[in-house]
Amino acid sequence: MVLNGTLKEFILADVFNLLTQQRITGRLDLASGKREAMIVFKEGFIVGGADGEESLANKLFNYLIDIKRKTSEQLSPIFSANTDDLSALSSALLERNLLTAAELKGFAGSCIEDICCSLLTWNEGTYRFNSVGSVSTIACGVVTISAENIIMEGMRRVDEWARMRDYITEDMVFAPAPNSVGSDIPPGEIDIAAAPEEYVFGLLDGNNTVKSIKKSCCLCEYKVYESLNFLLQAQRITAVQQHYSESIRAALARKEAEVASVLRTTHIGSLVAAGVAAAFVIFFVFCRLVLLPKLDPGTYDRAVVEQRLRSEASQSDAVHGASLLYRTVNGGDGKDEEALKRAGLLTDRDLLGKADIYGRIF
Repeated sequence: MVLNGTLKEFILADVFNLLTQQRITGRLDLASGKREAMIVFKEGFIVGGADGEESLANKLFNYLIDIKRKTSEQLSPIFSANTDDLSALSSALLERNLLTAAELKGFAGSCIEDICCSLLTWNEGTYRFNSVGSVSTIACGVVTISAENIIMEGMRRVDEWARMRDYITEDMVFAPAPNSVGSDIPPGEIDIAAAPEEYVFGLLDGNNTVKSIKKSCCLCEYKVYESLNFLLQAQRITAVQQHYSESIRAALARKEAEVASVLRTTHIGSLVAAGVAAAFVIFFVFCRLVLLPKLDPGTYDRAVVEQRLRSEASQSDAVHGASLLYRTVNGGDGKDEEALKRAGLLTDRDLLGKADIYGRIF
């Protein structure tokens, strides 16, 4: 059996009633803009459903992480191996004792109910139903919900859902109110069916938006809003002012930009320093291999240097003055350096200068 149409002509509740009366097995696909969803029927009863990322598989994964305190390393291989078979995934989780049959049935039933009830709020879009012989791969096998119950609960939620969305939007940020008392129930012991608000309260840190909480938690959208509404009414949480939230995000963005700038500057500085060091090394090697061998060998021969310096010193002002003074007092030409030294008119420093740390005279 193939059934299709638009939700403006035939509301979803009427589609549910028709499929229930016919006791049909198959899949009902819904589309509205970019949003896609599906509901699974087995002999007229609802046994599965998904609305975009709100699927039983995704919510089970988050439930095992947040409530059962399992690790993604434990779960990822199991979920990846059973991506296209929800029944096989359920069996694998039970076989590995990751949760009990009662936990699976209770959580899966609540999740599918929430998804199907939220779809009843659609007032535009298209639907298409295809009957099939088996739906085992798209149903977990432990959930059987009357379509009539879904319709009644969904209609009850419509007005409340619209009212909550008037003052709770997905871009809002909430934090525990000053002096609010947190939950003293350990995460692994929270009964999300009986007290979902305690679970949601633990997720509010003044930074996560409602949208991010919806995506990462194990509750469906309606239960998140319902829990936030309950916490607001109890004055346990408060909305972070929008401008304050934007300031936080802007500050974080600036910080990231500063860090990136410092990293770029440091990287460039390191390259420049490395370039300078490399140039210095190249210059040193060039001087050592090319220039130094061409220098006067006397530069490193002490005897030659001493002789050269004595020759240069003889033309210096000190030697010339000493010679004039010697000729005036003692006569003679005054060119004998030893005589000038004995007369106290010259010293070795006047003649030889001084030695450097390598013993070279300069």
